[in-house]
Amino acid sequence: MNGIDLMAAFVEAVNHNEAVALITVIRSQAPGLPPPSSRMVLWGDGRILGTFGKEWDEPVIGDARGALAEGVSKAFIYPKGALRTRRVERSATFEVYVEVVRPPTLLVVGGGHIGGFVAKLGKMVGFEVAILDDRPDFANRERFPDADQIICEDFVPALQRFPINESTYIVVVTRGHKQDEISVRTVVNSQAAYIGMIGSKRRASAVMKLLNESGISREALARIHSPIGLDIHAETPEEIAVSIIAEIIMNRYGGTGMPLAKVNALSY
Repeated sequence: MNGIDLMAAFVEAVNHNEAVALITVIRSQAPGLPPPSSRMVLWGDGRILGTFGKEWDEPVIGDARGALAEGVSKAFIYPKGALRTRRVERSATFEVYVEVVRPPTLLVVGGGHIGGFVAKLGKMVGFEVAILDDRPDFANRERFPDADQIICEDFVPALQRFPINESTYIVVVTRGHKQDEISVRTVVNSQAAYIGMIGSKRRASAVMKLLNESGISREALARIHSPIGLDIHAETPEEIAVSIIAEIIMNRYGGTGMPLAKVNALSY
């Protein structure tokens, strides 16, 4: 398969919100090795397209899998022993760059009815979905067959270890005030693109008050979307999930949340 076909496969994967890595040779010094600009494509589900040769595919793919799991693009030099020399440029055989593209992550904190529908809709609109609950009956593969990650653990340590970045969207839909509070407290100063918390206006106000009294600044609390979701008078868990995902999409791409008929009317 030529380089054009590989690039087309990579672009198609990105357009379909798939976790994918493009591996490109950026420096090659020995005869018989893949020349600069040679490429491979690695998908998050393990599929591989292209080859650098039997000797090098295994170490390169291993490093690329690690980068893809970490969600970070990076360069690798081969053989690995070259990294321990003083003159890497002379010792290295070749170098590759692994360009990682992952869809945004939707972290659903709470595996109840609403969390389940939020996770399902999130997957439908292109998110990698992670479910966190401290109850085995609410965090398992049978309940969430399509989730990319299921974490059954106490909220605080799990959230402290979770790789939250600018592409992480967090929905807190736990079973009670206490779990809401400790979850929001743990992530409020993170780099998350969105943090939303379930609850009525009264419940949200009570949790915000507790957080503020515990030392969380008003500026930090202003990041929290609570009550969560857009105002569509949702009542059922399914409808509430729709309102939550709609707000996340609006947060991600921009928008007014107004009916399109009214938005279009303003331009007449």
